[in-house]
Amino acid sequence: MEGLIALLFTQYLSSLPSILPLQLAPPASAHPYITNMMSASILVSIVAVALQFFYALLRLKMTDMQKLRRIMKEINDWRREYMDAMRKQDKERIERLRGKQDYMNRLNMEVMQMNFRPMIVFMIPMLIIWWAVLPQVFGHTVAISPISLNIVGDLLPITCTKSMIVKDVNSITEELIKHAEGLQNSIARDQVTSLAREARELVEIGQYIPARDRILAAYSIVNANVESKVQERVPSCTAENEVLLWAWYAIASIAFSGIVMKITRTEMSIN
Repeated sequence: MEGLIALLFTQYLSSLPSILPLQLAPPASAHPYITNMMSASILVSIVAVALQFFYALLRLKMTDMQKLRRIMKEINDWRREYMDAMRKQDKERIERLRGKQDYMNRLNMEVMQMNFRPMIVFMIPMLIIWWAVLPQVFGHTVAISPISLNIVGDLLPITCTKSMIVKDVNSITEELIKHAEGLQNSIARDQVTSLAREARELVEIGQYIPARDRILAAYSIVNANVESKVQERVPSCTAENEVLLWAWYAIASIAFSGIVMKITRTEMSIN
């Protein structure tokens, strides 16, 4: 069992560059450079595939793939034989195979180390692109789905929902009202407060884009009346079922990872 767990963890390390964005959603720009959904989805997919190729090339350069495959085959053969012996209750074979448990654990550790080195090198440029480039270029969402993809609900949102948009607007408008309270210009204060309240009312009736416009107008008034500019925040979505940036990136990475590994001959199977 320990060997199987280690083997599965090895596979997790290999796929980590694809799934890491699921845990690291970056803050997005209120004024992205690319707002067309079709262009954004295609470009993000290209970036995801390019990074997959980069990671595969790192593995080829930093890992002895022949040795890795040889070790993986040895581990897989031992695991299959061990599971077969357990099913047949062949005590003699079970004891013999258990005698190799420590050796198999050492092999698993070696495999994990071989996968870990290129992953660490890859994470540096990937995180720079992910945090500093993509959110500023594409914003919060980059595609539209015909249906909701939130299989596990709000626990791991992939597509936008009304509750998400309402929550964002309420949070942002609450912040705007606090900024308005600090303004000395009473006219500006009343304008910001009025726009914030309008945004809340609009989002409740499904007018998401007008609500976003009211929020941006309120920020413009705030920043025109303060010395230190306030960072603008906008709702993550402007429509239901829009696909979030990090989710589309992860989907594209996972979808093309098998093809990239086959092309670069870096695939590793546990079958």
